This record gives sequence, C-alpha cells and structure tokens, in this order.
Amino acid sequence: MSRPSLTDAVQRSLAQCQAQQPWDLIVIGGGITGAGILREGARRGWRCLLLERGDFASGTSNFSSKMVHGGLRYLAQGQWRLTREAAASREQLRQRWPDLITPLPYLFLHRSSDPTPAWAMGLALKLYHYFAQAPALHRPRRLDLASLSKLQPGFSFSAFESAHHYFDAVADDAALVLRTLEEAVQYGAALRHYSPVTELIRDGEQITGVVCQDQTLHARMVINAAGVWADGLHPLPENRVIRPLRGSHLMFHQRDLPLNAALTLYHPEDRRVVFCYPWAGASVLGTTDLDHLADKAQPTQISEEEQRYLLKVLPLLGITKTPPLLASWSGLRPILANSDDNQAPSDASREHLLWQQPGLISITGGKLTTFVAMAEEALALAQQQGLLPTRTAQADQPLQGLPRWDGSLIGDSLVHRHELAYWARHGAIEQLSDLLLRRTRLGWSLGQSLRDYQQEIEQLCNDALGWSQPQWQLQWQQYWQEFERWHGPGHG
Repeated sequence: MSRPSLTDAVQRSLAQCQAQQPWDLIVIGGGITGAGILREGARRGWRCLLLERGDFASGTSNFSSKMVHGGLRYLAQGQWRLTREAAASREQLRQRWPDLITPLPYLFLHRSSDPTPAWAMGLALKLYHYFAQAPALHRPRRLDLASLSKLQPGFSFSAFESAHHYFDAVADDAALVLRTLEEAVQYGAALRHYSPVTELIRDGEQITGVVCQDQTLHARMVINAAGVWADGLHPLPENRVIRPLRGSHLMFHQRDLPLNAALTLYHPEDRRVVFCYPWAGASVLGTTDLDHLADKAQPTQISEEEQRYLLKVLPLLGITKTPPLLASWSGLRPILANSDDNQAPSDASREHLLWQQPGLISITGGKLTTFVAMAEEALALAQQQGLLPTRTAQADQPLQGLPRWDGSLIGDSLVHRHELAYWARHGAIEQLSDLLLRRTRLGWSLGQSLRDYQQEIEQLCNDALGWSQPQWQLQWQQYWQEFERWHGPGHG
C-alpha cells in the first residue's frame, strides 16, 4: 500500500464537505487526542472527518516535553493507577512505532538535600520498571560519581553524591500526531486544517453537527477533542474547570551541551524535577509548571523569569557560563481541576475527563503517552449513545516511517533534504512554519542559522508548492515574525 499523502487527503476532504453528505463522526481538534480518535473511528468503518482550527499538531501536541513516559513523578505522588497505565502504554507505543518512540537513558542525580532520598528513588525506579514490563536490559541501577562521569562526560557532577541510571522514552510529538493522521487517512478518514469550528448545531438537546467556516456539516456524533480549548464549545460539568498550566523549555546547540542521556534532578529553588536532555540534534532544558493567566487563545511564550529559573540548573552541572540559546517553546497543558482547587501546579493530577450530551462527547486532560487508551474510551462512550452504525472494523496496520536516506543532512540538523522535499509535497503545507516547525524540526534545530539556507528552501517550496516570488517573500517574513515573537530565547 502506498503511503497516504496529507496534501491529497485534505483536498479530497474539502470536496467531500462540499457534497454535504452527513458524516458518522466529526472530530474537533487536530492534536494527538483528536488524531487518535480519528484513526480508531475510521478503522472501525465509520465515515469520519477531523477539523482543526490551525495546523495539525500546532497546540499542546507540538509543545510538550517530548517525553513518552510512565510518570515517575506521579508514582511519588501516590497516583499508582496513572503510573501503571502510562508505563504500560509507553511500551505499547514503543513497540508500535519504534522509529518515533525511542528509548533514552536517564541519569537521576542525587544530592543530600533532595526531598526523596537516593535509596527511596531506587525503590521507586524498580517499581516503575516493573509496571512497564520493560526489557531486563533497561533495569535501573545505582551509579557512583566515577561511573556517572564515564557515562556522561563533559559535565561536572561534584554537586551530587550519586545517580540512578534507568530508561524512559522520548518522541517527536508532532511527528506522532502526523503518523496517526496518516494511518487514519489510510483507513479512509477525511481531515482539514485551518478550519475552525465556530458553532455546534442543535436539534433540541441533541448535537447534530457543526458550523465550520460558514459551512454546515452534519454528523451522527461529534467528539470535541480540543484540549485546553475544549470548554469553549462545551462547558465542563459543574464545579470542574480546565486549568491551563504553562510548560516552557530552552534549546541549546548540542555542541554546547553534549548530552547522550537525559539528566534528571531537583531544581535548587523549589525542588521540582527538571530535565536536560537531547532532542532533534540539540539539547533541551525544561520544564516550568505555572498557571497560565494570559489569554489561552493566543500563542504562549517563555517569560524572562522562566528563563532565569531554568538557567539556574546549569551551574549544578558545572556550567558557569550560559551557552548561546538556540530557541525556546512554551505549551499549555489541559489540567482538570475543581473550581475551588488551590493545589500547586506540579501536584495537579494529569487524569483525563469525558463529559457528554446527546450527540456530543468531549474529552480533555491526560498525557501524550496514554492517547490510544483515551481515544478508545471516548469512542466506547460515543457508541453507548446508540447513534453510530455497526460496521466491520479493519485490521490494525501500523504505518512505517519514511525511508532512511543516507547523508545530505541540512546543516547541524537531523533533517534530510529528501525528507524536507517529501513533506513540502505531501504534508498539506499552507504556511512555511507548517514545514519548518511541525512537519520537520528544521527551524528548531537551526534557529537563526536557518537563514543560511534561505535560497535552498525557497527553491524547494517553489518546486513543490508553486509559490511565486512575492508569495515566498511573504511566507519567509511571516515565518520569522512567528519564530522570533514566540520561540525566541527570552521575553519580557
């Protein structure tokens, strides 16, 4: 079977919407939760359409910490069920998409002042390993400082007394969304981006469709998977609210922070767990965990205070001079809370919530790791309403990754020229940022040095997208306005 083209799929979907035939299922939201629901719905034989207000994977699912883990922190908080489910889900995802979900060694660094003693962390890691049913090779072990420095050279660990070595997994969150959408298209799903839903259609108490760009689209069932924005269309049950928490990250050149493992430690100020880890050919330091009080309809950005907070970790690793910053990102986590909740952000539960009315299911919260289970739960609840037809499900067929091209990497990135050309043609590109920040990670990996490749990228976009010179100049200008406004190294 040939690989589905998102470009062709979006064009077909626009034509299908013009035909005004009712859908079995409309999914609102093109992040990982919506993509998972779309794929499972299409696989079960339903006529499904996904509508995303911006680009696919342009919200929370593009700005996570890129970690597909079982939530060691949740284990310490006593959330055993969430940890067990997430750890098992991590292994299932790793086996399904080994090219997207990759094991990464972690080094949990211990100081005598840590809130959790090293011996207790060792016990927690053993239980964590057991929950995941991970390979014996990944069994956690204690390290002295000499062994630690041998495993991770280039840093000073004199501020620490020992470490634990264990394994978790990292992913490209946007790539995981795109692969899931490609699989949904493979099963016959339709999808549209830059297509905001502005209204739900009602027949009495029942939801019968949506209004999208002044077009009325009817469906037997609507699932609202708009994440942190889900309450805009469907208010939560009484006394429940979505509490947007902002997580921010800093990126550095890999040569300046030469990591081959994720360093995990307690922050010296508030003793929260923070990470410094390799990703996309660069090194990432994160994350913060703050209530986001600004308008959540606007993109988010790191503040100067968050930047100061994160950089305070580096001296503990023997880095006395701050390396040049490559980029930054901030994302909003959809955390469920009671309206009178005053829990500290890092103590808030990452559980998900479903609520409904006839013809409509809404879902928010949860974790990247557990998106498959969340999709299945949402569809099970939708089926209980008795509005969806009985169809024959297709066999589950995971889609493999793009070919492994040799050589021809662009600059210091891990992006191949052939990969960039593929996504330009088949990635449903509307804006240059779609290509450089979400279909590939070229913009993140190169930062300002992307400017050195302007002519090459311009020629590629001209060939694949047919952009004229004025169109290209506008796209290039808008890309840098977006990047420097929201992803620059620090802001006021």
